Amino acid sequence: MYSTVNGTALFFDVQGSALESIDGVLREKPVIIALHGGLGFDHGYLRDGLGPLADLAQVIYVDLRSQGRSERSPLETATLEQMADDVVALAQNLGVTKPFVFGHSAGGFVALHIALRYPGFAKGLLLAGTSPTVLPIEDVPGTRAPSLADRASPEALEAASRLFGGNITRETVFQFFEKVGPYYAGPANERLTARLMRSTLPNIDMMKHFMTELAPKYDLRGALDRISAPALVMVGSYDWVCPPRASRCLVEGIEKAIFVEFKHSGHFLFSEEPDEFRNVVTDFFGSVDWCGPPTSS
Repeated sequence: MYSTVNGTALFFDVQGSALESIDGVLREKPVIIALHGGLGFDHGYLRDGLGPLADLAQVIYVDLRSQGRSERSPLETATLEQMADDVVALAQNLGVTKPFVFGHSAGGFVALHIALRYPGFAKGLLLAGTSPTVLPIEDVPGTRAPSLADRASPEALEAASRLFGGNITRETVFQFFEKVGPYYAGPANERLTARLMRSTLPNIDMMKHFMTELAPKYDLRGALDRISAPALVMVGSYDWVCPPRASRCLVEGIEKAIFVEFKHSGHFLFSEEPDEFRNVVTDFFGSVDWCGPPTSS
């Protein structure tokens, strides 16, 4: 499905009903707007982990501007601020009010921009494997961040060095996910990344735009204290992409934040520990006193 916002057509898809029957009374369920990472990926890889929440909430997946199945707009318009504006405009088009905004990895960058640019829009933030900056963050004394070098082969480290060094082509991206992809997940789930990425349409141009233009300028650490929405901040213990220290930084800066570390997960905690993920999301909904109003019987 498509909706035109801010001069571009965004693709979105929905899992789950908006209403549930409780003792014969129909009540609204929470709405989750799910934002993918990358940037340069699309929502497809999120469906495995978020789809099972469809009995708990209505999940609206969005392919962000110029990504996935959304219309290709000029890359210079694809800023984190514009993506945040797009998501809010999409919600308005759909008549969605007070959603929970889920942001994974760079999708969390967009979710944080939404919280800052539109106070009061979100009922809460669900932040998974994300960070307030790509610049170095000091860790808690006595702790050691997970590292790709701890687990990866020399070939994988070479592929990572090429990509992160700015050599971003279809060939280097393919080699990266072939060699490095398994280490995005925890040690027990190294086959997971390949399965999840089968559902995703990578956009090489957007990856290059994100890594060279957007990421180097991204730093919201000084603005986190302006976020009023409650936040559930989740991270995998083996996540070297957005390590636990980045999530701890978010919790230190956001006044109403809860920190949950998934001990057996890497970057895809929602698919690596699905039962624990569901439990903490359910508890978070309860902590912000979600109760949808009755509609009709």
